[in-house]
Amino acid sequence: MQQLRQAAARERRAPIYWWLLLMVVSGGALVWMVHDHSRPGAFFVAILLAAAWAAPLVALNSLAAPPRAKKPAPAPGAGGFHDWLTQARMLGRVLLYYQDNPELPPDLQQEIRAARADLRDVLGAHPLRDDLERVCGRVREGAIRNVKEWFAREYRRDIRELANDYEQAAAASMDADKRMAALRQAVEKAAAMMSRNCMPRMLERERLACAVDCAWLAVQGVVAGPEHVSPVDLVEMLVIEWSDFSEPWRPATALRRALARLDRADAQPAPPEPPPPGELSGDVVVRNGKRYRRVRVRRKHRRHHRRFWNRGPSIADVCLSFGQWLRYSIRAWMLYR
Repeated sequence: MQQLRQAAARERRAPIYWWLLLMVVSGGALVWMVHDHSRPGAFFVAILLAAAWAAPLVALNSLAAPPRAKKPAPAPGAGGFHDWLTQARMLGRVLLYYQDNPELPPDLQQEIRAARADLRDVLGAHPLRDDLERVCGRVREGAIRNVKEWFAREYRRDIRELANDYEQAAAASMDADKRMAALRQAVEKAAAMMSRNCMPRMLERERLACAVDCAWLAVQGVVAGPEHVSPVDLVEMLVIEWSDFSEPWRPATALRRALARLDRADAQPAPPEPPPPGELSGDVVVRNGKRYRRVRVRRKHRRHHRRFWNRGPSIADVCLSFGQWLRYSIRAWMLYR
């Protein structure tokens, strides 16, 4: 399978290499023609052609996710100074990536900024190994944990709608082939939706790898795990675990954590049902002798609907992300200096 993926990657890169070769040949000929008339003009044309070639590549690389950690975090009381220093820098990059999510509420954005400030203060004060271990624990148990819990709460309604649709389709009179097709469609749709919601600043090939691995693991986890768990609900928690780039992707550990988070989400009390339209509840306002019930407009549903049909970054988003690598470099330098 890995050889097949490498062959597919080479097939995708072949047109890029051909386009690069043609551009080098035509650009070199153009620079040579301009060089006979003006050397500064030829130098300017060469810079312009190089920038025109590098701009799309830089714009695409600006959407790439942070590099995932190659080994897990050290256990409490274990690990050396350099291990915890690497872990602190990895957590700083994850915080930067989470902070660029436009859907996060202001209070959670403020918590992420406070966690970054805590990291910056500790790293700038010549820390010891114990200081790095404590600050990494605070960041993990604070901002990163709260971001994951917010993902699980915020998108729970959309995932439940997909799960209910699948359960209704499975309960209907259909054969096994249609049930398996409905299960595959529901799990893949939930994985794709959660990958776009939790990781909006990501290349499509990375998001596709996340959706494929999490969808497969969700189905396998339901087959080998508890029967009361829906694979559509489980894939939501798996994508949330995938979004944490400070740890390597370990399927067994991610599945165990996803099941634990799913149990906690099920243990929470359900939101109260809305009252009937004719029943008066809440604040009542009397105007001109008539009684009116004060209703709060929830604009959250429109945002959910727009997020549900998110098709990924458009051409405008890719163009606006140009130079993001420079912004990340400056922010990382300010954080780790």
